Amino acid sequence: MTYVFWAAFIIVLVNYVLYPVAVILASRILPNHSTTKEFEPSVSVVIAAYNEEKVIREKIENTLLLDYPKEKIQIVIVSDGSSDRTPDIASSFAGKGVLSLHEPERNGKSAALNRGVGYATGEIIVFSDANNMFDSDAIKFLVRHFSDGKVGGVSGAKKIIPHDRRMSSVGDSLYWKYESAIKKAESLLGSITAADGEITAIRKELFEPIEKDIINDDAAITLAVIRKGYRFLYDEMAISREYASVSLKDDYYVKVRMVAGGFQTLKKFKADLWPPKTPFRIQYLLHKALRWIVPECMILLIVSNVLLAGQPFYALILAGQILFYLASAIGYLFLLGGRTFLVFYVPLYFTVMNAAAFTGLSRYIHGKQGVTWRKAAR
Repeated sequence: MTYVFWAAFIIVLVNYVLYPVAVILASRILPNHSTTKEFEPSVSVVIAAYNEEKVIREKIENTLLLDYPKEKIQIVIVSDGSSDRTPDIASSFAGKGVLSLHEPERNGKSAALNRGVGYATGEIIVFSDANNMFDSDAIKFLVRHFSDGKVGGVSGAKKIIPHDRRMSSVGDSLYWKYESAIKKAESLLGSITAADGEITAIRKELFEPIEKDIINDDAAITLAVIRKGYRFLYDEMAISREYASVSLKDDYYVKVRMVAGGFQTLKKFKADLWPPKTPFRIQYLLHKALRWIVPECMILLIVSNVLLAGQPFYALILAGQILFYLASAIGYLFLLGGRTFLVFYVPLYFTVMNAAAFTGLSRYIHGKQGVTWRKAAR
């Protein structure tokens, strides 16, 4: 049982602490900077928007106001399957050069992106979400890296807009700051392990049609670029902003989908990820794959800890685990009352997200996670 305890403990420690520290230190010692200069290629912004009438107008207006030559930017909105006013709102911008695509059938985000890219005319494709707003200079920061012929893709930074009535704001904000530090380091060393679909740019020539059953489209886009021998970078200056989920429950379902999609990625793209014999593959294993099995490790950790509690050292560790989950429970009670305190909310957020990851694996194993999903409230 001692081996079980330490194996589980090491996996959790490596994923959340040792790998981030190692990759950040390595990036400072052996940075591999890309060559950047002023560069203004033609760009197509492709946005998959399913029932996004609450935000699509703001998104289109935000994109039209970007600080980029108007004659070099195209906006493509794909609203397939939408039953609200999203297609009508998008079509109302036709006079400003916005291309609105709509079909009655909903086939999922991957199919929508494929359709959008099919109509794209730009040298660079920029993918974004309807609820995600770019800073005015975001595209300039993204495309400058393509002046380096070795760069095939660039992902920007996702920032969470503070909001008192959105209970996920604190957890989401901390999570994306943590992820940003890791991505920045990975980028300096070579390539990031996965782009963020909210703000990602790639060379159009490198885009591969995404299989319709793919859940994590951003992972497929990233791996297609890496497979061809190009770098996929991260630029923290290319900023997009969005509100967190309205509730922690919405965040839970997002995580379920992402983890189910992660296991699907491991299977579908096995040839790109295994064996871990390249720096990118090793980083993917340590940054992504290990995180998806942390919930099972947490279960093994506390069960083995209980069985070893007769020894003083393990009794102390068990007390620490109990305090952590107690803090999580207190955080939940405060959340029910509409209040959050960081010392309690962080354990709660960590616990809920790992519970979601556990559910994600279950949904993947039982084939219950499809390409359409429960839509978060806006």
